[in-house]
Amino acid sequence: MRPSEAAALARQALADGDSTLARSVAERLLAEFANYPPARLVRALLAEQANDTDAALDDLRAVTSAEPTNAEARAVQARLFRRRGDTDRARMAARQAVELIPREPEVLESALEILNLQADSLDTSAAVLARVHLNCGWPDLAERHARAAVSESPERVDVRLTLAEALWRLGRLSACEAECRVVADQAEECVRAAVMRAHILSERGRTAEGQELLDRIGRIDPEFREARELLGTLEVHRLVLPDAVEIAMPPEVLRRSNGSVEAAAERSPADGIQPPASLGAHPTPAEAQEGGGREDRAEMPGESADQIQRSQPLEKLPGSQAQGVEAGRVPLTDEEVTVSTEPLSLDHVAEEPDSPAAAETLADDVASESAPESVAPADEAAAETTFSTFDWARHLIEQSEWTEAERVLTDIVTANEPDVSRVDGLLLEAVAHRELRGPAWKLLGDHYMQTDRPQAAADAYLRAANVAGRTAQ
Repeated sequence: MRPSEAAALARQALADGDSTLARSVAERLLAEFANYPPARLVRALLAEQANDTDAALDDLRAVTSAEPTNAEARAVQARLFRRRGDTDRARMAARQAVELIPREPEVLESALEILNLQADSLDTSAAVLARVHLNCGWPDLAERHARAAVSESPERVDVRLTLAEALWRLGRLSACEAECRVVADQAEECVRAAVMRAHILSERGRTAEGQELLDRIGRIDPEFREARELLGTLEVHRLVLPDAVEIAMPPEVLRRSNGSVEAAAERSPADGIQPPASLGAHPTPAEAQEGGGREDRAEMPGESADQIQRSQPLEKLPGSQAQGVEAGRVPLTDEEVTVSTEPLSLDHVAEEPDSPAAAETLADDVASESAPESVAPADEAAAETTFSTFDWARHLIEQSEWTEAERVLTDIVTANEPDVSRVDGLLLEAVAHRELRGPAWKLLGDHYMQTDRPQAAADAYLRAANVAGRTAQ
């Protein structure tokens, strides 16, 4: 099981009120990766429930050191500071959580409640504008607003990290390195700053040092999600992303998680959904290979993104979209997931059909695809077909229908969908599953070539060949 999957299982258990399972999974993760932020956050939430404020704050300091832009961690800090009676620090942490633009409604509501503000009363600060411009791909505007935000709040490590990333995306590497060093002074485990520094070292001919720094990131981010997200935006780089790891869960944890999956499958109204008529006509060579096996696995919460994510988007937390990696911008290794959080920038990740309403929506989408053309204008019908095709691919993956899922993914890549990041995100989800890993890497390479990303395509083709080589042994 990948660490992100285990962390998502712990979050789902926490949301379901199963603190014992959540603690067991979190402690197992932390035994392997002592500073893994998602596991530390779960343990902090458990400590908050137990009124152990000191232990919760200690874990949260580790989370914010590795991920200074983690909005949920800041919101939990705010609640704990208020519990201690430290009103000023509570309001400061809550304001920071709000300005980090949390994707989860409950995180935003928690911070607003401490600030005693309504959502429509929020001011637009320089920090928010910097982050919005950076997310929109306008680093020059992001730099301008980030500098203003740094001058207003020089102690805010999250704002300085935004400035560093804006400079990095502008190619101003010396200025970026200076800001990254300041970030490291305040948050010494910051993964994002370390990735940028590793790239800068490699650009200066010190590739070995950069690679060593990148390898050390695996102690905190074992799936190298942030590295894949950032380096995936470059046309060329000299760094080699290490393979992600998997972690063995105790048998009792797997039994309990598999039991919840089976129960959810019995309840799921999506089991009877039929595929769109257009997807069943053309068998692919993949059918001549393995018929696809079924593997019991824990149901992911939620999605991010994000978008997860983020199998679903793998970093999805209850009622939210994944954090951590953004979909569609990174080539992953053959041993890992996605997310990201993106975050899978998670704007393109569809919700899972885990409720009757969601299942009805998906069924409507599927039905609309096979409806006569006279029902809607051609352009609207095409948009509806594309949407239901993506949903159907995710549903097949969730149900472990590997052969049919591969056929649908092939159709999507062949169609050359104009929403590039959406296709990226779907294929990055697919490579998370062993049964789809080889074909999905190959399709991802095809898609990268279609969209003029030869470096990423070469990496994807290499990973597809590695998977094929291991399978043949």
